[in-house]
Amino acid sequence: MLFFNYSISVVLTAIGMDYVVAHLLRVLQETIEWNALKDRLPSCIESIMTWKKNKKVPLHETEVVEETVFRVMHTLLTTYNLRHMYWPELRALKTSCRVFEHLIEKKLPVLSDHFDHHELNIGMFALGWFQTCFLYIPSMPSKTINRIWDIWLVERSPKIYFRVATAILFLSQPILLNNELEGMMQYLNTFPDATIFSEDILINCALQIKITNRMLTDIEMRVMRENELAHGLHSDLHSDIKE
Repeated sequence: MLFFNYSISVVLTAIGMDYVVAHLLRVLQETIEWNALKDRLPSCIESIMTWKKNKKVPLHETEVVEETVFRVMHTLLTTYNLRHMYWPELRALKTSCRVFEHLIEKKLPVLSDHFDHHELNIGMFALGWFQTCFLYIPSMPSKTINRIWDIWLVERSPKIYFRVATAILFLSQPILLNNELEGMMQYLNTFPDATIFSEDILINCALQIKITNRMLTDIEMRVMRENELAHGLHSDLHSDIKE
């Protein structure tokens, strides 16, 4: 079982990072190539220096785009703390899902009760949302994703991700409340009506939901205390069994 959980964590980590890298390649390729031709890429991009020595080689046949995207990804992982979503055993990611669960209880209490009644685990859909920065949702337009990322990069806070996730559930409430577990999961995995993902609808809704950094910190501390208590109880039970 431990090996199975570890294997699942490794697979989810690789898949989550692949989504982000693939999106960066899609949205940045033309910009990177244009800046390369205008000699505006930083000198730390080693492949651009090699290309300058032999411009007979077409730019798209070099590693300029890939290396630049690699450096952008490194910045997201370090400066913007995206690495937390890929930590071993997905500890930080699972904590984010628990924080989100508490936010749903606070912001959408009727829906929270409905989830509890049907034993819907938030992580069943939120793990993919947070780890891929919402790229896991196939019907989410790139324009909307880019707007979410713009806010994240400016604020340097994951707050926008929790606001967007809450907004998605808020806008989906009429459908979710009229379905049981199977119907809810089918909807949350497919979103047959992508209207709610319009930039104007989703982002405007998200920005009206009050979630502060202090609120997230307080909830995270509460989740960590809950985890410590649960771990302590598990250790006590294990000791009793051994005795």
